[in-house]
Amino acid sequence: MSGGMIVQVLSCAGFLMFFALLLRLSVEDIRTGFLHDRWVFPLALSGLCMAILGQRTIVSAVAGALLGGGLLLVVRILSHGGIGGGDVKLAAALGIWTGLSGILPALFVAFVLGSFWGIVLLLRGCGRRAKLPFGPCLAIGGIIGVFFGDEICALYEALF
Repeated sequence: MSGGMIVQVLSCAGFLMFFALLLRLSVEDIRTGFLHDRWVFPLALSGLCMAILGQRTIVSAVAGALLGGGLLLVVRILSHGGIGGGDVKLAAALGIWTGLSGILPALFVAFVLGSFWGIVLLLRGCGRRAKLPFGPCLAIGGIIGVFFGDEICALYEALF
C-alpha cells in the first residue's frame, strides 16, 4: 500500500470517528445534559491527528480551537453559566477539526439551530428557564464547518 493510500485510509477512519463521537456526545447531551470530557477529548485529539495528516494546518487547528472555545467561553461568562463548560470544550474541539476558516460558520449554524430549538420550546410552553442541550446544535454546526466552512467563508467574502 502506498503512502498516499495509507493517509486516505487514516483520513476516512478519522472522519468516521468524528461522526461517531459527535453522535455519542449529542445523545449524551440530550439524555443527561452533560458533555463529558471522556468523549470531548478524543474528539480534539483525533482532530489534531487529522491536522497532522494534512487535513488542516496545525496553526489553523489551534487558532480554530482558541476562537471556538474562546467565543463560547465569553458567552458562558456573559450568560452567567447559560452555556455549559462542556459546550465550551466541544466548541474548542470542533475548532481543531474545522480550522480557523470553518469555526465561525460552524458556530453560526449552531446558534441558529439553538435559537430555533429555543423558540420551539417557548411555543410549547416550556418557559425561559427550560434546559436546551446545545451539544447537538454544535455537532451539526461542526459537520457543516468541517465540510463546507471554507466555501461558506469564500461565499461570504465574495458577497461582502
